[in-house]
Amino acid sequence: MTGVLLDTNVISELTRPDRNPNVVRFLEALEDGYVSVITVHELGYGLERLTDGARRRQLAETVEQFLDLYADRIVPIGVPEARAAAALRADQAGRGRTLHLADALIAATALVRGLTLATRNTADFEGLGVILHNPWDE
Repeated sequence: MTGVLLDTNVISELTRPDRNPNVVRFLEALEDGYVSVITVHELGYGLERLTDGARRRQLAETVEQFLDLYADRIVPIGVPEARAAAALRADQAGRGRTLHLADALIAATALVRGLTLATRNTADFEGLGVILHNPWDE
């Protein structure tokens, strides 16, 4: 598998004390992984909501190490991604389904850039035309 966009839950798995071994193996073997700026926001937001303490500092260190590793593979949101996300959200709204902005932007990034989306939350992205991979199921 080449060209994989990592959803926030894949990276968050690295902060858990009981990391899923399938996810760890998946990330260790991954050669062409990318992270959306939306995921950077979601990780930062999660950290900012925690009270200061040892757990927050430990999580922040893990997240920073990961983001440093992926520094040259953080994918921005541009006009093509924004337009694709708008089309996805409108289509889903027309079907009576809510597609959250963050998920729409992540899905659009994968679509526009031809990337597979690695996520545990495959149901959130089904029917959007994105190639999905669930590393928990390996």
